[in-house]
Formats: sequence, C-alpha cells, structure tokens
Amino acid sequence: MQKKLYKVMTILVSCTVLFFLLVAGSLGYSTYQRFTKNELKSAAKLVAAGNNKPSEMADILERSVEYDVRVTFIDAQGNVKYDSEADPAKMENHSDREEFKEAMANGEGESTRFSKTLGYSTYYYAIKYNGGVLRFSTDKANLAGVFLAVIPMLVVFAGGIIFITTIISIKLSESMIKPINSLVKQLDLRNENIGQFETPYEELEPIIKNADVLMGRIHKNMNKIKAEREKISLITENMVEGMILLDEDMTVLSVNKSALKILGNSFDPTEHTKIDHMTNDQQIIGLLEEAKESGAANGIITEKSRFYRTFANKVYSENTLDFGIIIFFVDVTEEIQSEQIRRDFSANVSHELKTPLTTIKGFGELLENGIFTKEEDVKKYGGMIYRESERLLYLINDIIRLSQIEEQEHVLSDKIDLLKTAHDVEEILRHKADNREVTMTIEGEPVQIYGNQSYITELFLNLMDNAIKYNHEGGSLKVTVGIEDGKAFAAFSDTGIGISDEHQSRIFERFYRVDKSRSKKIGGTGLGLSIVKHIVAYHSGEISLESELEKGTTITVKLPFNEPETKQIEMNTDTEK
Repeated sequence: MQKKLYKVMTILVSCTVLFFLLVAGSLGYSTYQRFTKNELKSAAKLVAAGNNKPSEMADILERSVEYDVRVTFIDAQGNVKYDSEADPAKMENHSDREEFKEAMANGEGESTRFSKTLGYSTYYYAIKYNGGVLRFSTDKANLAGVFLAVIPMLVVFAGGIIFITTIISIKLSESMIKPINSLVKQLDLRNENIGQFETPYEELEPIIKNADVLMGRIHKNMNKIKAEREKISLITENMVEGMILLDEDMTVLSVNKSALKILGNSFDPTEHTKIDHMTNDQQIIGLLEEAKESGAANGIITEKSRFYRTFANKVYSENTLDFGIIIFFVDVTEEIQSEQIRRDFSANVSHELKTPLTTIKGFGELLENGIFTKEEDVKKYGGMIYRESERLLYLINDIIRLSQIEEQEHVLSDKIDLLKTAHDVEEILRHKADNREVTMTIEGEPVQIYGNQSYITELFLNLMDNAIKYNHEGGSLKVTVGIEDGKAFAAFSDTGIGISDEHQSRIFERFYRVDKSRSKKIGGTGLGLSIVKHIVAYHSGEISLESELEKGTTITVKLPFNEPETKQIEMNTDTEK
C-alpha cells in the first residue's frame, strides 16, 4: 500500500509540475512575444523619430542594429530603396505586402508571414515615412530561441521540485501508513485488545472498532475450534481402538497411537505417507479399496497373533465433493478366544460326559437284562458303574467349581498363611505320596496374604496332587514359599515326566491333556490346572511354568499382598450387605 501511495503521489506531483511548466511556458512565450512586438514598435518609432531625411537612412540602418531588427525603406510605388540585410536591387516589389498597404493607408501596419524557405515566421511593422514606408521586422525564430534558452533552467527547476516532492511524498506516505501497519501488526499477533490501539486518523477509528469486534469473534471461534480439536485429539490418541484417516488418494492424514501399535509402524504427517507404505497387509488394503468403491466394508484381520474387527467407511466433506476413508481397528482377540474356548469347552464337556454315561448305560442294560448271573460278575460290573458315576460326579463338581470361580464376586477377606496351607495340603496328600514313594519337602518362611482360603487350599491341592501323579516313583516334590519383587510366591517343583515345549502354552486350558492315555489311566477331569489358573486370576496374581521332558516341572504362583485395613472395610461392607 505504501509503494502504491508513493507512486500515485509522485505521478500526481510530476504531472502537476509538467502541466504548470507547459502553461507557464505558453503564457511566458505569449507574453514575451507581445512584449517583443511592443519593443519593436517602440524601437521603430524611436529610430524613425531621430531621422526625418532620406539622406540619413544610413544612420537609421546603423541604429537598427542596436535593436536587433531589420529595417527596409519602400517608396510609394513599392520599390525597395534601402534594406539593412539585403541588396535592394535584388528585392521584388513590395506594393502587395499587407503591412505596406496598411501603412500607406493608415500611417502604420503590421503582419506575420511564414517563410517556407527559411522555415520560420517573420513579424513586420511598417510606418509611413517621407512619402514612403519604413518597415521594421524580426523573425520569430529569435523569439523561440530566447524561449528555448530558458527551457534547461525550467527543466532543472522542475526536476528539483519533483525530487523534493518525491522525498516529501515518501515521508508523508510512511507517516500515513505507519498507523495502519501497526494495526496490521497487531492483527497478525492475534492481539485481542485492538480496541485500545490509538491512531492519529479519525477516519481509521470505525475500522479499528469493527476490527476489534471481528477479532473478538475470531479469537472466540479459534479458541473454540482449538478446544474441540484438542478434545478430539485427546480422545483419538487415548482410544484403545486404532484409527486411521485417509484422503481419496489413500494418503494417510491422521493416525492414532493404537493404530501405530497395531501396525507396528511410525508416522510423520509431513511426509504424505501412502497407506501401502505403512502396511503391506492385503486384508487392510482390500477393505479400504472395497470401502472406496461401495462406501463401507468390514472384516476381521490378524496382526501379531491378535484379532481385530476392522471397519472402513467413506466420509465426505460438508461443503465439497471431496471424500476420505476412515478405518477403525477393534481388538476382539479375547472375544474370539473366549468363543473358541466356549466351543472347545462345549465339545469337551459333551465328550467327557458322554464317555462315563455310555459306560454306565451299557453295563446297566446288561445287568437289567440278567446277562450277568454270577455274583462276581455283578460285583465287577457294578463296581465299574460306580467308578464311572464317581468320575462323572467329579467332572460335574469341577465344572461347577470353575463356573463359581469365574462368576463369584472377588471377596478376599481371609487372612491366609501360605506356608501353613502348604503343610496342611502335605498332610492330606501324605498317603498318596507314600504310595508312589514321592518325597515331599516344604521350605520357606511364613507369608500372609488376604484372599479366599478355600480357593488357595484348592490351588495347592491341585498343583501338589499333579506333581505326585505325574512324578516318577521315588521322585520328589518341593514346595517353596517366600516373597519376591514385593509379592508372595509359591513354587512347586517336581522331578516328574515333564511337559514338552509344544504343550506348555496350552497346559492351563480346560480339558487339555498332554497324554490322554496316561491321564485316563491316572484319572482326573482335565480341569485341575484350568481351575488353578482361574484361582490365580481371581486373586490378581500371576502363574508361570518351566518344564523339561523327563527332568521335571516347576510351576510358580505369584500373589499380591492386600492391606488388612482395606480388606476389613470390604468385609464390613459385605456384612452390611
């Protein structure tokens, strides 16, 4: 704006000066021309006044030189008798000249004629003198020459004026623009107090007031947008679900931390990353392409042994036809695994229940039909029916027990001594251990936690019973109780048959057996270790397994401590309930 104002002012001043010079020159030239004519007339009268005789024409010619004029004497017939610059004999008759005729008729005359030969005009003034005409003349070339001689000085003068005016216009434009620049600077700095800005120009005050109102609205809206953006960013960044936003060219616009973790990649919004550079998973690419074509797509993908239900949808801008695609990743690993466990459990329960029921039914039919008549046969098959019924009852009890642990509220109100619990279970299993010649050793220090005594006892019973059943005759079982990393622990180490690596990850699943024939021979429902795992989870603990074939197994259970005060409050609350 300042440059434009300066340019306009400079052009305006320059045009004004040039116009002034043209007008002044024209008026000056006209005035000078008029002045020259008057001077010529005065000089002619003075020259003529000093000589009344033709014999003294030489004196007239001599004096005319002083006035820089040409003098010509013409007789009454128009013949040139004398001329200060030319030979009279060679000059033509002047009787038809306008100034000659006017002078003969009126006593004086004048005229201006252009000479094509000389290329300029000549001014003539004639007076009646001694029966003839005395003519004085001067050419306008001399007048123009005088005027042209003045032009350089006028140009210098005009240049000086333009230069001074330019400097003044620069300073003036700067002083005029300075308040506006200050106002613009405050606008750029997002200053909310524009209304406090002072300006020397009253004309700017309405603009400042309006700008103050507008900036207030803008700041309010900007703060609102910023708050909304931060809220959305906070929500998306802390979402468990992964989210990626892409434009129509499959360029990633935004991605949250969960999505980066799922894809195992990094993202820089300045690099305009394409989705196929972030992941080469064809399932994801396929869902995006399908959403681009049909508007929506979903499916389940697998990333790093995790299952994600994936939703891809096309999204449109409100004011344009531009679109993008948003994709969500919802972790459904637990859901799918739970469903798989449920299906496996249903299948296993059906199988485990069907086997003893089939046996009971078969032998029952034989007995009912009287096929077994001997007493020893009846006792034999009756015993088999009893054992299968007992096995069926154990299985049902374990299923009920497992269901109770899963569904029961976590009431950890019992004060439990883990070392004492180990000794109590040792006494329960003493007879079984002696029969298999398995040596049991309990080590450690008294460690007390708050929990469910019944469940903890069952945990020790299951783990120690398994260590005896799957041990070699003459083997050993050592139970160690102590504190490690701020938690209570119990480690159960045996010298039994061990578990191969391929089975270790599934050993705590329901009805899972490493050697089904051996398990059937030894007995058990296949739910013992699953119950142990659920008891540990019930107490918010951890369980780990280390095993090597034919060398033995160590199962370690870590349980957190619970403050007695907290548990007392929980107990009181439960009592009130």
